[in-house]
Amino acid sequence: MKNDLKEIYLIDGSSFIYRAFFAIRGLSNSKGLPTNAVYGFINMLLKILNEKNPRLLCIAFDPKGPTKRHELYEEYKAQRPKMPDALSVQIPYIHRVTGAFKIPVLVLEGYEADDVIGTVSRRGEADGYDVIIVTGDKDMFQLITPHVRVYDPMKDRFFGEADVMERFGVGPSGVAEVMGLMGDSIDNIPGVTGIGEKTARELISVFGSIENLLVHLDDVKRPKLRSLLQEQGEAARLSRELALINTSLPLNIDYEDFRIKPPDYDEIIGLFRELEFSSLLRHFTRHTSSKDENLTYTCVSEERALADIIKKTGDAGRFSLYIDAVSSDAMTALVKGMGLSATEGEAWYIPVAGDTLFTETLTLRQIMSHLGLLLESEDILKCSHDIKRQMILLNRSGMRPHGFDFDTMIASHLLNPGRPDHSLESIALEHLHMNLLSPKAKPQANGGCSDEDTQRICQRADVILRLKEILGKKLIETDVHDLFRNVEIPLAEVLAEMEMTGIRVNPDILMSLSKEMERDMGVICQRIYYIAGEEFNINSPKQLSSILFNKIGLKPIRKTRTGFSTDEGVLTELALQHELPAEILSYRQLSKLKSTYADALLSLINPDTGRVHTSFSQAVTSTGRLSSSKPNLQNIPVRTEMGQRIREAFVARNGCLLLSADYSQIELRILAHISGDELLTRAFINDEDIHTRTAVEIFGLSPSDVTPEMRRRAKAVNFGIVYGISPYGLASDTGITQQEAKEYIDNYFLRHKGVKSFIDAAIIRAKESGYVTTLLNRRRYVPELASEDNGLRQFGERIAVNTPVQGSAADIIKLAMINIHRRFVREGLRAAMILQVHDELLFEVPEEELAAARDIVIAEMEGALQLTVPLKVDSGVGRNWREAG
Repeated sequence: MKNDLKEIYLIDGSSFIYRAFFAIRGLSNSKGLPTNAVYGFINMLLKILNEKNPRLLCIAFDPKGPTKRHELYEEYKAQRPKMPDALSVQIPYIHRVTGAFKIPVLVLEGYEADDVIGTVSRRGEADGYDVIIVTGDKDMFQLITPHVRVYDPMKDRFFGEADVMERFGVGPSGVAEVMGLMGDSIDNIPGVTGIGEKTARELISVFGSIENLLVHLDDVKRPKLRSLLQEQGEAARLSRELALINTSLPLNIDYEDFRIKPPDYDEIIGLFRELEFSSLLRHFTRHTSSKDENLTYTCVSEERALADIIKKTGDAGRFSLYIDAVSSDAMTALVKGMGLSATEGEAWYIPVAGDTLFTETLTLRQIMSHLGLLLESEDILKCSHDIKRQMILLNRSGMRPHGFDFDTMIASHLLNPGRPDHSLESIALEHLHMNLLSPKAKPQANGGCSDEDTQRICQRADVILRLKEILGKKLIETDVHDLFRNVEIPLAEVLAEMEMTGIRVNPDILMSLSKEMERDMGVICQRIYYIAGEEFNINSPKQLSSILFNKIGLKPIRKTRTGFSTDEGVLTELALQHELPAEILSYRQLSKLKSTYADALLSLINPDTGRVHTSFSQAVTSTGRLSSSKPNLQNIPVRTEMGQRIREAFVARNGCLLLSADYSQIELRILAHISGDELLTRAFINDEDIHTRTAVEIFGLSPSDVTPEMRRRAKAVNFGIVYGISPYGLASDTGITQQEAKEYIDNYFLRHKGVKSFIDAAIIRAKESGYVTTLLNRRRYVPELASEDNGLRQFGERIAVNTPVQGSAADIIKLAMINIHRRFVREGLRAAMILQVHDELLFEVPEEELAAARDIVIAEMEGALQLTVPLKVDSGVGRNWREAG
């Protein structure tokens, strides 16, 4: 058996930095710092530490600057490209990682890591140690002996003497000899021109070494080969010297220095948080409960204890609230329990079973009456995670909550809008390096004070209170606190009201549409079979691919891992060549509308209200736009007949009308404001048709000569400019040639120099700072700008231009929503805001309030934010959404 105490692991750090960098692509944190090499290096290190459990370990790195091999051969590694910038910025972090893990590091000026490892391995073997060299570099095979092996963690494989013979056809001592003949293009070792690996192996297997080969050239049977060796003998000797690992460096080695030490967990956690390695963080954090720290987590099991909670939280003037509910749908969820905390480290759990509290006498509504002073008071401030959800749950329990002033989910999103996960678990992990306790697999049948639920719910309330302090400071530091306080927090209350109100849908219309779509899909299906000449599974990409590319013979546009792509973009291009792709697109569109809306909306009607209650999220999009889910009412196609007919199913209740108010060209108006472009500004101030005006400019015509098609193309240019459209993109959207598209864009910029200057400046500022901002200072980081991938970098440039415009539009409509809601309440109107779809707001208004409500809506939308150009709102009224829109 091997003795682990007499085993040394030597890691080739320089080799693995490069391997990690090229193996993992596109990884960076929200600030734009590339992190792929660090992430790969850490995972390699953890694999060794966790799976091999070494007692003695060190990492060798290459030194900065030239080495002895450069003195021997000036062109050594000369062909290697300069270290990519995206890698060089990660090197300090890799060294911080090794320091945090307390891993000994060996670097010797003038000598490569290979030589350091070679010296330590030979010295260790002589002193009775078994040595494992951790690398993916084949050069290290020359160091293998019965007591020295190579381990490649990416292949999870050990290599010994037999593997060297299999790989090089010679033993370890012959590896440098073979490489001396064949050379190494990576390290720019010349070798002998005309001799490849196969010939080199054959020669060394016969002659044993380059020196012996050159002494016995007469024994080389092939004249051409013999001539090459005669001419390039010195090159072979030099190459062998360059390939040979030096095992006799002047190193002072103390094996005790290699002994594994406990890592610096605080440093590791800090690094992982900075680099945003959430998955790695979980391995270095722990669950915290009252058993682990000086915490007081208490289950309130008697009514009289509520009085103590009310006093403590009232005296504190603020508390955190976490409501535990059975379902993620706030409109149908049953409350299981509540957690409150007014002091860090102290929290209370109030369990609820169904509609009955922990005793036989108190109901949920009675709890709320006890806590009413706290929950309804505007003076006692409350914080939570996803306050919109908490307000809906409290409202459904009979409360009218007020005083919510902090939301950890919204704060996290404002600080890092590119992050996909803003759950409480994720935020606690990042900012408190805590793993939150998970819910039990099976909830307790009768509620009550289970220790697990008490710890879990109290911990969440406690964590929310702690996070408020941390995130609050960061909001101020990043200059987004005003946006948080004045827009996002009050908006959460508006959205809660909208979600609870919901929107009425007519099930008869939906069922009729579903049947009609089913019939139409059947007709299209038969047409598809007729064109294809056979029946096949239209929903199978593999079968469709075979029909399009094998049978019909269309040229594939893009290949995926599973075959040729048949996605919407591909089919749209192919539809210009053949009728079948166009029919497939029609079929898919109908199928999606049927399943997503006509059928799904029926199942989403709330049985208690008879309405659909979509959920709006403030923490999904990077631009600040609201998103809608369950159902997503923002993706109903506006320009198709069937999309408009689906809108007919959204109706007003009896005695009411639907009022639609839509910003007119708000993004172009914002572009005029932030760019200061003279022509664009003048056009909006004069209330000109901006698309006709643009057509006049790019086509050089008078307004009366502009055709509808010209106006359509000009409109594509106008909105394309905001989204950083390319000639290719504009050509695809309008059906013109790329040359024509380029001319349109060039003509636009010749006239609109202010817009061009804004675009150029926005990209430069974003590259310098790493982020862009909206008019209300919403921040979006653009890590793509630091990418070495040209496509990603161009995408980052489009983000840098578009986000200030689109994000500002999102901020403006949010301000309008808040102000309209407040006006409705202040003036006692029963009109209700029920839907927001990008630049459009939808209201359900009693008929007698229509004039007043309409005036308020238009005034508040047009006056939401003062720009250098006027904001304009178009409105409409109807019994259903289609009529109103």
